[in-house]
Amino acid sequence: MENKDFSSADTGSKEYPHAKEARSFIKRIIDTHGPRLPGSQEEWDAVTEIKTDFEKATGSDCAREEFTVHPNASIGAIPYCGYAGILATAVYFVNEWAAFAMFIAITTFAIAQIFFYRNWFNFLFPKAKSSNLYSSIDGGDKIDYTIVFSAHPDTSWNWNLALKKPTLMIVKLLFGVAGLFVMDALALARGITGHGISQLYTFGSAWDYIFFIVPIVFFPGFLWISNYLSHDKKIASPGAMDNLSGIAMCLAMANYYRENPEKLPKNCRITIAAMGSEEAGLKGSEAFMKAHAGDKEMLINPYFLNLDSFRDDEHFGCVKGDIWQLTHFTDELLDMAAASMTEIGVKPHFIYNPVGGCDSTPIVRKGYKTITLCAQNPTATTYYHTKNDREEDLSDFSLEKAYELLLNLSDKIHKIEADGKGLYK
Repeated sequence: MENKDFSSADTGSKEYPHAKEARSFIKRIIDTHGPRLPGSQEEWDAVTEIKTDFEKATGSDCAREEFTVHPNASIGAIPYCGYAGILATAVYFVNEWAAFAMFIAITTFAIAQIFFYRNWFNFLFPKAKSSNLYSSIDGGDKIDYTIVFSAHPDTSWNWNLALKKPTLMIVKLLFGVAGLFVMDALALARGITGHGISQLYTFGSAWDYIFFIVPIVFFPGFLWISNYLSHDKKIASPGAMDNLSGIAMCLAMANYYRENPEKLPKNCRITIAAMGSEEAGLKGSEAFMKAHAGDKEMLINPYFLNLDSFRDDEHFGCVKGDIWQLTHFTDELLDMAAASMTEIGVKPHFIYNPVGGCDSTPIVRKGYKTITLCAQNPTATTYYHTKNDREEDLSDFSLEKAYELLLNLSDKIHKIEADGKGLYK
């Protein structure tokens, strides 16, 4: 079954009442604030409005915690690496050792900042402010465990190469990355062999051709990297799927437990959280864990259910971990989520996040139980991190099933806790 293209008129269907509410919220935030790039004024203003939504949903105060972010220091730095690669290639034809140093610097930066989300080179980029939100509902006076529903409200820069041919985008990106390592090796080889400028243009041997032609072959890769994404906020992703759909599900869970207090065990706390600047390298989740890891008053035996992108009917996923971040999430929660998906009538898919990372990574690194749930095609698409991530293209089926999934999985957590088999026992 292909992903359904539901129109706004369909959202009034009695079959999808929670999807209707979710889409209304998503449309309001997008229409009011537009794209919400990490650390932008639009992100800040949208989170201010979402804070009011959180307080209405839980019936309690909502805490807002500000943190500093360097928006362009990770994924946002990809074009800069392309520009630097172009410059280093030009330098290569003048001085091999200078080019080698430049390519090593670019490669080191890319691995640290873009692949592993380290903060080593953040100081090179301007600062901005971002923030996290959280609000809770307590079942009673003595809390033994917490279920945290979290999502991120910010959006991505437009991935230019994905708009028309997303599969080709991957090829171009890999070609550009390969070019960095090839140019590292070529510049080093020239330096070691003493193949200087005078030899480079003589073409007296096969090495002359290799040292001269190969950089030209890989040069387009750096051009593609430089055009990988646009920093123009006017064409940034509106973030309907990624990830207002997750924020909407957080609100739906809070509304459910506030309206049905008998469904919330007396020893359970429900917390909903919005983690800012996820697209800048998981900075909100990282800041949240820095502030609250070990907080035994707020995070009492917490189960973190991170919600990230619900749109594609045939791709309900249990994310096992982030490959680039070298993390693996909680196996017991993965199994429980897969069982819940089967019970609500959708096929579960176990996937490792192939690129980047998700907000479960900083959480699992602190030793907490976590899983990331989604309904998203794991391959490149024209609507992931592009201006095509619009509310009108969401699937009501996916939103409604996401709601059912979270209720089913919550019930499973309630049951193992009631049976004395909680994951923190």
